[in-house]
Amino acid sequence: MNYFIVFAGKGGTGKSTLAALTVRYLSENKAHSVLVVDADPNFCLPELLGVRVNETLASIRDLAMQNKPGGISLDEWLEIQINRIMAESQGFDLLVMGRPEGSGCYCAVNNILRRILQEISEQYRYIVVDNEAGMEHISRGIVNKIDFLFIVSSPSKTSIQAATRINNLVNELGIMPENKALIINQAFNEVEEDELIKQFGKIRYVFFDENLRKLSERGESIFSLSHTSEILKNFYAILEDAIG
Repeated sequence: MNYFIVFAGKGGTGKSTLAALTVRYLSENKAHSVLVVDADPNFCLPELLGVRVNETLASIRDLAMQNKPGGISLDEWLEIQINRIMAESQGFDLLVMGRPEGSGCYCAVNNILRRILQEISEQYRYIVVDNEAGMEHISRGIVNKIDFLFIVSSPSKTSIQAATRINNLVNELGIMPENKALIINQAFNEVEEDELIKQFGKIRYVFFDENLRKLSERGESIFSLSHTSEILKNFYAILEDAIG
């Protein structure tokens, strides 16, 4: 059995950082394989995880549309290419989706990609997905289930409103995650919760950590963060409660 852990939220909320911290948590605490999928067009997980990525799923999708070699089926060729661009690191593998598709009909390619990605995900115990705010990959069925959905917001009113819109979209799409929570990231104190609890069910807080800000300024990976950092204690406790 595998578990999909999906992060959603508008840009600037730190959702990618929390997704990267989740990868670190799993690699340190779970003796199981982890697949990381960066599904945000403005992808930054490679830098956060300290992994070099040269190609994305979007680039091989475009190649499939333009000049797939003869003598091999589209299914076989795409599967070979996906395995080729998969970045392997200690404790996890990383696949970057890349930018949205351009002009032209990608339906056949996307259908095959969906099937291949679902087959690949079966090889992993945990799949961590850094999703875009619009939930496009969810609505198209590229991610076919969600076990843990973390909708990430900053403490600002506009960010919380954006998180609420994402939650409404999740409900409209008929997505039924096993566990869902609103994460108020970069918090200094708690917010008025009553109405939010009605909408999200759970609210969790990740408090601002100066060490994380400095690490980000230096462009270092999340694995450089000291084990004594407050954000690790704070967020790891949230993950322990949710995932175990």
